[in-house]
Amino acid sequence: MYRARIWQPEIKRYAHLNLAARDEFDAREKAIERYSSLLNDIKNGRDVGFKHRNLQYYIDEFLKLQTQRGADGQITVKRVKVIEHHLASLIRFYEEEKKPKLDELTRLYENKWQDWRSKQKVKLTGKTLSARFRNNELNSHKMFFRWAERNRHLSRLPTIEGLKVKRTNEPFPTEFYQKLLRVSRENIQDATNFRIGWELMNYRYVILLMSGIGCRVAECKNLQWKDIDKRKTGIYLYLHGKDKERTIQIPERVYGHLMDLHKWKVSKVPNYKAEDYPHIFNTYKSRKASNHFAGGVRRRWMTEAGVPNPNDYELVCFRHRFITDALNGGAHSLTIANYCGTSQKMIENTYSGLVATQVYDLVFKNAPDDALSRNETPKWLENLVK
Repeated sequence: MYRARIWQPEIKRYAHLNLAARDEFDAREKAIERYSSLLNDIKNGRDVGFKHRNLQYYIDEFLKLQTQRGADGQITVKRVKVIEHHLASLIRFYEEEKKPKLDELTRLYENKWQDWRSKQKVKLTGKTLSARFRNNELNSHKMFFRWAERNRHLSRLPTIEGLKVKRTNEPFPTEFYQKLLRVSRENIQDATNFRIGWELMNYRYVILLMSGIGCRVAECKNLQWKDIDKRKTGIYLYLHGKDKERTIQIPERVYGHLMDLHKWKVSKVPNYKAEDYPHIFNTYKSRKASNHFAGGVRRRWMTEAGVPNPNDYELVCFRHRFITDALNGGAHSLTIANYCGTSQKMIENTYSGLVATQVYDLVFKNAPDDALSRNETPKWLENLVK
């Protein structure tokens, strides 16, 4: 076997290429031909020695970088696993297209990917892949292609648009809210398993909290008992989600909901203390917060409450319900954005000097007194506690 060794001055590395030659003279001819065909890539700093390596090699190198980023805390370890899972479909596409070179794969991906992926099904259920999942998968693929382009393994990035996602986070319909709470209460009362009852109770009070102050799901998961601060000027809650932190004033009624949940948990777990179980929405007998609020429970409760199309309402719909009600009540949109900690940076910067009491008064100024005042613990909950 004959091999050509080509020096690449831009990246300061040799490329070793196999030559299908009969003898030394034939090898020299083929080496010159190969060099001529690769000259443009060499001048542009693309490593021609990588051109014949398969896709798995590049993906392994890419995942090494993502794993290191995960170890450094730049992304979560779970995110690394998700990216790896998303790239599995790209490998299948590559194999079905007869393992083309990376530049050719880019062209094929651009022209054929969406049509090819639209025909795939979820393995467990046989259902069509959702637009949201396919867009998340596409984002991971784009990360890989950008990495390959930066490292000069390919000459250009694929141009491909994501799918339009149907908006499903409509505000929860007000006319079904009390029915939903009734269904959740009856479901909790009928629960015979402590662990199931614990998760159902968490779910109910997440709904009450999100409907009461418009917080995010991630903020509920991260919420701890120490985040509740009772002062002379009112009751405050420290909220921290994925990348934002804020302290807001909350109504006495919402504070009462949290205290009801605490009272119930104390009755179910001996020596239940904030020091031992810091998260408000912790899993049963665990210090950890719930990682997942079961969508099946939400859909079942909504179905029993008579809500049309329960699949259209994700948990975030209760945050949207709060915001919609506050806007309809006359609160200014900028004030709501500040209270709910939206990602509108300009609004947050403009209103960063607004004190918490002013925000509270503006948000809840049109709410009737009985909607904010604290009543006694509901009798059904007292019975469960006893």
